[in-house]
Amino acid sequence: MKPILTYEAREVIKKAFCYFVLFVITVVFCFPLVWCLSTSFKPAKELFANPPTIIPDKYTLTHYKNLIYGKSMYYEADVGYKPDSSPPQHFLSWFLNSTIVTLGVTLISVVVSTLAAYSLTRFEYAGRKFIPYFALLSYMVPSIILVFPLFLVMVKFHLVNTLFSLILGYISITLPFSMWLMWAFFRGIPIEIEEAALIDGASRLKVFFQIVLPIALPGVISAAIFSFLVAWNDYLIARIFINSIEKLPLTVGVMHFFEGVHVNWGLMMASAVLMTVPLIFLFIFLQKQLVAGFGAGAVKG
Repeated sequence: MKPILTYEAREVIKKAFCYFVLFVITVVFCFPLVWCLSTSFKPAKELFANPPTIIPDKYTLTHYKNLIYGKSMYYEADVGYKPDSSPPQHFLSWFLNSTIVTLGVTLISVVVSTLAAYSLTRFEYAGRKFIPYFALLSYMVPSIILVFPLFLVMVKFHLVNTLFSLILGYISITLPFSMWLMWAFFRGIPIEIEEAALIDGASRLKVFFQIVLPIALPGVISAAIFSFLVAWNDYLIARIFINSIEKLPLTVGVMHFFEGVHVNWGLMMASAVLMTVPLIFLFIFLQKQLVAGFGAGAVKG
């Protein structure tokens, strides 16, 4: 008995089903982002429209202007915008604080983890085979367990309420995993390549920067993206270490839009959009390197 569908027809149906499932998953995961973007451009009266609208009837930049110029307002039905009694917002300061901390964490974490991983794979000394696994184990420890000992250390050295305390706190999270990731990459690079260059008269630094580092570039980019995401998105450490409103990062600062029973959804959605923009550009330009980095590191490790 001949099959009802040919092999080619079954393959087409399988592909169509897979694409349909992926489309549904994409819509489900992207809908909050679309709703956030749409709400940030809605006038105040349309924020609570019933039924709600995905595409605004009228577009406005009021929420973005209030966000950038530090105006704190909330909206009441039949009244309109009213000044909020809370302190003025400092979105641009929060954005700058997050940028400084994130770039500092990323730079230090990548440099230290790269040098440490290279040392573990190229030099002989006691305990070098166990250090990467201890580093990975320390990364698996929940952050909440590390926060309070770190806070006591910051108090001891008078670093509380400084951006430097955030950098140190985030490095304690990003450095172990970044070092383990780079260690996996360097293990996959044949040492014979370096030995041949050393025999030809190249120095150790020249071999590292001109031969080893370009080969391990996907791993460096993966470690940088991981460190960037941790520092940019963290809430817990910043909430405990910083108590001055001007020095807050974005993740904690935007919580000031929740004031009692008044929630400024326009400012909240506009700030969420602006917070997401750097991450979107990061993944757009480094998507291939990120996939290659985590994939290769997982196989080689």
